[in-house]
Amino acid sequence: MDPQQRADYVERWARVLEQMGEARITGRIYAHLATAEEPYLSLQELADQLGISRASVSTNTRRLIGLGMLTSAAVPGSRGEHYALTPTGAAAMIDRAAKAARVLEELAAEGVRMRSDVVTPGTQSLRMMAEVYGAVAGDLERRATAMASAPKPARRRKAAQ
Repeated sequence: MDPQQRADYVERWARVLEQMGEARITGRIYAHLATAEEPYLSLQELADQLGISRASVSTNTRRLIGLGMLTSAAVPGSRGEHYALTPTGAAAMIDRAAKAARVLEELAAEGVRMRSDVVTPGTQSLRMMAEVYGAVAGDLERRATAMASAPKPARRRKAAQ
């Protein structure tokens, strides 16, 4: 993979997750691990490869672990914890998007109920939003459930150093 193409990709992920309320570095770590040749990277490797502090890597890997998107593992022949994305990380992100869509559906439906006595451009817009966000949330929920229960692929082992 072209290094500049990868760097651009990692930064796009960083911006997207930042817009979702995460720290920018959280997105960088996620995308860097997703496109790494190695199945596991150490805290020091992540810090060196991303050009950030070990403290920042530590803080943000804990956040990704808490979100269910990252796992830590001991790698034979190597000291310290190593990190890898979880097979269910995508399901965790999709579930999060489903919850956001469900909140928007509920807010729109509440607005419709508040003005159920009239039909206005505003209530029409809210009805459409409730319908669309409800459908999106349902689809995302089904997909996240299916992904979370799918058989997990075997991980490649990192060669002892």
